[in-house]
Amino acid sequence: MKHKSPKKRAKQDAKRYLRNHSYKSRIATATKQVLALVEKGDKEQALAELKTAQALIDAAATKGILQRNTVGRRVGRLMRHVSAMS
Repeated sequence: MKHKSPKKRAKQDAKRYLRNHSYKSRIATATKQVLALVEKGDKEQALAELKTAQALIDAAATKGILQRNTVGRRVGRLMRHVSAMS
């Protein structure tokens, strides 16, 4: 390889992949926890977990991991599930 830039780009891609992948995994886990609590019918805890999940999802938009519309859709769907509980 003559140039350094392809090596640097590959390193950057690997680094970004790890960061984005771990963040998306945390978001998926938090989302699953909220939905599990909705299934159980525990509204108090579901609201608390929703707050945590929403913070993670919003931070992902700030960091450029998720697109703004995706964030709105995900948070909206979670809120709809929690507010539909009686």
